[in-house]
Amino acid sequence: MYRFNFPFFCLCCFFLTASAQRQNTYFIKNNGNQVTQRDSADFIRHVIEPDQGTELYKVKEFYLDGTVRSTGFSSKIDPQVFEGLRTTFFPNGNLKETAHFVKGEQTDTTNSYYPDGKLYHTKVYSLSAKEDKIKAFMDPRVFILTEKDQNGKDLVKDGNGRYIGYTDDFKGITETGQVKNGQHEGVWTGTSNQGSSKYSETYAEGKLISGESTDKNMVIYKYTEAYILPGFKGGTKKFYRYLASHVKYPPNCYKARIQGVVKIKFTIEKDGNLTNITAINSVHPDLAAEAIRVIRDSPEWEPGKIRGEPVKVVYNIPVSFNLQ
Repeated sequence: MYRFNFPFFCLCCFFLTASAQRQNTYFIKNNGNQVTQRDSADFIRHVIEPDQGTELYKVKEFYLDGTVRSTGFSSKIDPQVFEGLRTTFFPNGNLKETAHFVKGEQTDTTNSYYPDGKLYHTKVYSLSAKEDKIKAFMDPRVFILTEKDQNGKDLVKDGNGRYIGYTDDFKGITETGQVKNGQHEGVWTGTSNQGSSKYSETYAEGKLISGESTDKNMVIYKYTEAYILPGFKGGTKKFYRYLASHVKYPPNCYKARIQGVVKIKFTIEKDGNLTNITAINSVHPDLAAEAIRVIRDSPEWEPGKIRGEPVKVVYNIPVSFNLQ
């Protein structure tokens, strides 16, 4: 299952507030799913409020044995929007990756390493000029500069060669294809949906021309966009018009001048229906109930797709209640 925040695309997790330490604590699985118990998690994330004189929250992640998983900074406490250098580590303590972020968007040079500490690849991320920042996040502009095998032999050098992508534990191959001038070229093959689907894609100068994926049931999907976000039929502006015309301010909250933002979490199923609609913050129970109702009663949504295949997506949306 995939997760999206609206309007921000970010990891969304359960959190516990620990006021004594001035931090939020999150329990997270490797696939990004949230859990409520430490023993069910693969790692723990702490988001610590900024030091005096700074504006960025410190983000520190740890494996369950206490080994550091990552360090970085965020401009928001929840959802996290990474800024500056983020460094990640393997469970054995060796450096895994160094990456740079601006407003949550990966940019500049990223170096990734094998578990033994040897360089795996170097990529350069270019800040997107696209107005749709969520789409830019899903489909960033990336240049592959170098890749080496585990013996140090060049597979991609100066932006040219044949690239091999691996699973997180380096025990399986996720994709392979030709690189020309740092960009995808020709036919690339790989797996998606946690390995249950296979795909073949054709590129020209880094642009996807066409693709075909086959799921575990041998159903074939053809596509020209690798990632399509789920969304309200008619687009974001139409969704906000729907909210404006259908939200009913609870009379008791109106009388008591209670206002605020209710964050709603729900699942967009593969057929576009909405399920598991819940409020993840507490402004007032009646405001939460109204926000849940208006989302529940909304028209059918367009499902998200990865390589042509509909996927189940968890979404977060803020519903504002303001008194003028």
